[in-house]
Amino acid sequence: MNQKIKIAMVTNHFGITGISTVILNYCKELDRHKYDLTVIAGKPIAEENRKECAENGICLIELPSRHQESVKHYVRLWKVLKQNHYDIVHVHGSSSMMAVELTIAKMAGVKIRIAHSHNTMCPNMKIHRILNPYFRKIYTQALACGKMAGDWLFGENEFEIIPNGFHTELFEFDEEERKRVKKELDIEDKLVIGHIGRFNEQKNQEYLIKTFEQVAKVCGDAVLLLVGTGPNFNRVKGIIDNSLYKNQIILYGVTKETRAMYSAMDVFVLPSRYEGLPVVLLEAQMTGLPCIVSDKVTREVDFGEIQWLSIEDAPTNWAKSILQTAVKSNVQRRNYRSKHITRIQSYDINQTVNQLDRIYERLVHQ
Repeated sequence: MNQKIKIAMVTNHFGITGISTVILNYCKELDRHKYDLTVIAGKPIAEENRKECAENGICLIELPSRHQESVKHYVRLWKVLKQNHYDIVHVHGSSSMMAVELTIAKMAGVKIRIAHSHNTMCPNMKIHRILNPYFRKIYTQALACGKMAGDWLFGENEFEIIPNGFHTELFEFDEEERKRVKKELDIEDKLVIGHIGRFNEQKNQEYLIKTFEQVAKVCGDAVLLLVGTGPNFNRVKGIIDNSLYKNQIILYGVTKETRAMYSAMDVFVLPSRYEGLPVVLLEAQMTGLPCIVSDKVTREVDFGEIQWLSIEDAPTNWAKSILQTAVKSNVQRRNYRSKHITRIQSYDINQTVNQLDRIYERLVHQ
């Protein structure tokens, strides 16, 4: 077939999120000679994402905010899908609410409709439950980032697991970067407890701060390095401003240099309330970081050395584990990659994009 396969990746907004990263990663790696790729997203759209689309020749179509102007959002989506005659609409989300986009795609005449589950929970469970039986009838192909994310959304229905792929070689421990970041932040002799994530309900930064306060009581040389932004940023900042240990907490903001951040950390902590397949946890492990993680997170991401704890426990328990977790030597961290190379490669973008390519091919030609 000489004509390119027209794909529309649909997401309700395009901020700095895990879903946006996954969409961009796939769009950048899929073969442009074969695919004509468009991202259709509601506002807000992060400036970085807009720039990445422009730099990589990915068409980005902006819709009104689904949250603030939902009718306009869906009407515009219908017009875009109707006008552009896509072969495949690939909807990314975390709940049965995707049924709305999938129905619009069907009304617009799109025969291949993919629902892609990226999480194991959603904020509005009531609507999710009501829509779920209908949702399961409206897609033509189900994909999930992991088994838990698939089970939660598709139930007994079949689905295919396609791990969130990324350039795994970018997440090797780097001693020079470690020194540089620690010097810049003036934390050279400190125990660095780290966290990278969107500031929201799911990632549970408030619990992490309570945990850190228990660590700081015992260890005056500890610092908490928080990387990211999000809807709860100001709330978290308010909690930090009122903390006795605010001078030991660094709100770093957003950065593209995540490898340098992981390299500077001594322990990575993820107390999430729920997760699909957290890429940050894969990245952290790949840099050889000891990880302490909420048992609400899928075990699929464990390379065999994660410490799992319950967020129902008192923060003192987490603090004790953080202090007991032996800080790995730089040599151990450098060797971590070769020790776990088979698992690491299963998340490499080259492998997962080939899987997605095969799925698209199969769907178009069946």
